[in-house]
Amino acid sequence: MRRFLKFVPLLFAAVAAMALWSCSDDDNFVPADELPVTARSFLSTYYPQAKVVTVEMDGGVYKAVLTNGHQVEFNSAGEWTDVEAPAGQTIPSGFYPADIDSYVAENFPGSGINEISVTMLGYDVDLVTGIELMFSPTGEFIGVDL
Repeated sequence: MRRFLKFVPLLFAAVAAMALWSCSDDDNFVPADELPVTARSFLSTYYPQAKVVTVEMDGGVYKAVLTNGHQVEFNSAGEWTDVEAPAGQTIPSGFYPADIDSYVAENFPGSGINEISVTMLGYDVDLVTGIELMFSPTGEFIGVDL
């Protein structure tokens, strides 16, 4: 038993090392100029004042973090799939159906869009108030995401 107790700290250290290794950061950061042309055009159009801080590529998906704290995800073709502002802030408009902005303005006055994601059914929209809405691909309101 005494011999076994000598190996307990060594065993613990080995298990901890394996756990840390398995949680290692597999992020693949790439230069901003490696973003597809479509993604770079999106950023210069909708975020002309912001600069790209980092770009992470994982499985053909790019995630750009900007100096203003906004994050934009793009697919391998450079099309946006998710745009998110820091808590309490709104994203720019004009790159998704205008009917979404109209619906939000009419039904949730004073509440802007904090995040928008493209889904198989259309768009998921998170308002700065925390309310989550769903819209069709054409921008028609579907419902509240519960």
